[in-house]
Amino acid sequence: MSDTLIIIESVQPQTSVVFSADQGPQGTPGVTGPTGPTGPTGATGATGATGATSTLPGPTGPTGPTGSTGTTGATGDTGPTGPTGTTGPTGATGATGTTGATGPTGATGATGSTGPTGPTGITGPTGPQGPTGATGSTGPTGDTGATGSTGPTGPTGSTGATGPTGDTGPTGPQGLTGATGPTGATGSTGPTGPTGSTGATGPTGATGVTGPTGPTGPTGATGATGATGAGGTLGYWGSFWSTQDQVAANTTTAYPITYNNTDPDSNGVSIVSNSRLTFAYAGVYDIQFSAQADRVSGSGTDTVDIWFRKNGTDIADSNTIVTVSGGAAAAKTVAAWNYMAELNANDYIELVWRTSDTDLELVADVAGTSPTRPAVPSVILTASQVMYTQLGPTGATGSTGATGATGPTGPTGPTGATGPTGPTGATGQGLAAGGATGAFLAKNSSTDYDTIWVTTIDGGTP
Repeated sequence: MSDTLIIIESVQPQTSVVFSADQGPQGTPGVTGPTGPTGPTGATGATGATGATSTLPGPTGPTGPTGSTGTTGATGDTGPTGPTGTTGPTGATGATGTTGATGPTGATGATGSTGPTGPTGITGPTGPQGPTGATGSTGPTGDTGATGSTGPTGPTGSTGATGPTGDTGPTGPQGLTGATGPTGATGSTGPTGPTGSTGATGPTGATGVTGPTGPTGPTGATGATGATGAGGTLGYWGSFWSTQDQVAANTTTAYPITYNNTDPDSNGVSIVSNSRLTFAYAGVYDIQFSAQADRVSGSGTDTVDIWFRKNGTDIADSNTIVTVSGGAAAAKTVAAWNYMAELNANDYIELVWRTSDTDLELVADVAGTSPTRPAVPSVILTASQVMYTQLGPTGATGSTGATGATGPTGPTGPTGATGPTGPTGATGQGLAAGGATGAFLAKNSSTDYDTIWVTTIDGGTP
């Protein structure tokens, strides 16, 4: 008999069954027992790729006698196949029973690619076939002799009754696993399921260092200057008065007029040494006053002179003479005028007076009643700047010139550390389960992801 090695690969990964055709000497065939009915053939699974044939078959053990077949129980899950032991000697063949009905053939799976065929062993000579005698008891199996060359085949004798099947010998060691056949082509990728919702964004990494600022573009043309606002009393000013009578001790002395009150909002102009109207800032100032003269005793007609001094020196052509006529407390006369002066910072102006009669004074009156009336100062003095370095209200801004070209952007700073990844979204619908080899995935309805496996399209063949 030729050496034959059969390898069956399981659908389970890294599992195979190896059968060896090496046998011990054949016993006398026994009577063939009745054949049980053939069960229905299960669907044939897809054939995996055939691995390379092993060149190291295990030795076949002696076949023991076959015991009676018990009732077949429900088939349990197939465990992994252990290594094949040596085959024991074949018992006598029992009588052949009637053949049961053949079950329906399952669908044939796709044939895997055939692996390379292993080398064929040397065929030993076939001995002459003797007549079949009665089946005797099986003696112990002797050592297997060396296989001789194959002789001519003798005539086949009649088949004797099949003897009982001996017990299965111990499983021999498993042969080396053949090389894995080439992997079949990958099927087409099914449609991608819908993208899961995006996880929460991780915290933003630290901002990189800002690159250097590009050069400033050229300045646009300056818009037209608005008209200068009109001047007013935005300059320096002061207001002062006296609530005291001013008296002349004689008619030959000039007396500076004094003040004992100052408007608290005065700005840049003040009274120094009771009589000096002092200017902190240079400019042209309008100086105005009013003085109330009256006779305090007797009667008659007399005069009062009032003029200006600048920094202690009389200003030329600045005097005015006022005539006062009448009796005591009945000759009130008001002297009032203004004077323009261009002054430097810290210059001062004084009002100076003299009288032709010492009974004439600059008098102040208290507040009146019925109706209520304000008090009357003996002298009121004001000064306001009329020409100054401050400008009036700013005119409307001219239109902005065109913006210069932007300088080149500085290099980008290093990227901040990436925040933690958000949680993975829900898994998409994916493909429908199942599908035979060569089948197509087709839409079953207008509903999203409602698909089925089909083997033909529009009645044709795939």
